[in-house]
Amino acid sequence: MERRQHTQSERSFRAPLDRAWLRGVLLGLAILSCAWLGISLSGIAVDDRGGASGALTTAVSPLACAGALALLLVVSTAIACGIGRLVNAIVGLFVLGTAVTAFAMQTGTAQAAIFDGANLASIGVETLAWTIPIALLVTCVFRVSGPLPDVPLRGEAGLWREYFDIDALKASLVGALIPVVAWFVVRTMMKGQAIGGVFVGGVAAGMAFRLVAPRVQPVVIFVSPILLMGAYQWFVASRLTASPSVLLALGSLPPELRVMPLDTVAGTLTGVAIGIGWARSFKKTDTIAS
Repeated sequence: MERRQHTQSERSFRAPLDRAWLRGVLLGLAILSCAWLGISLSGIAVDDRGGASGALTTAVSPLACAGALALLLVVSTAIACGIGRLVNAIVGLFVLGTAVTAFAMQTGTAQAAIFDGANLASIGVETLAWTIPIALLVTCVFRVSGPLPDVPLRGEAGLWREYFDIDALKASLVGALIPVVAWFVVRTMMKGQAIGGVFVGGVAAGMAFRLVAPRVQPVVIFVSPILLMGAYQWFVASRLTASPSVLLALGSLPPELRVMPLDTVAGTLTGVAIGIGWARSFKKTDTIAS
């Protein structure tokens, strides 16, 4: 009798460990697959000089580049939804961010965009345009993955109230941390520093959102930083008095204009996901009473 009870307890103990091991393996495979896909498709982002294009508007074939990005986002979102169902939506969005980061790391910097004759104000507009597809993809991942288990649902609320109500929109203003942090961090033309600056700002924004609005499903915080960063880039670029090439030569190009649109998207998705995960350590419990 004791041996039978002992065997049953062993099985109940091993089952969670087995599932955790399986989740870890599948998560690793998902990250590697998305990263490989992003790197593989990035070769289409080429400018007129034969180098890596920093933005869609400077690519030799914007339509082909947009198609490659669309394929990357569709496939990686499907993978993210699967991981989201297996773990949670935040981990799924980190996987999606990994795909965009792998693609963005192979693209050109602001220096390449300036050499291609890009209008820096259009860089801000392109960043702004990313808010629409990212909002759709993030919402899709949350709808398929389900709500975060430690954020209570507010009754029979519809999609708008759960994700984009007034509480969420107010809290989303912490997304302004990304352009602020990027201004302090981005000091060179290096691609890694541009994405890293946004990533650090994303971590801060994700933590702040979770602490300010613990009862809101964190959908809008993956979108608002891109919107705010794009608006700020457009504002700064439209008020430059010197040409971008002169500012580049003098080393005076504003830090926020050294961040390309895909850099903003990549750093936001990965950084905010990490920040939301870290914010849980500041809570005494994983369950919030409704």
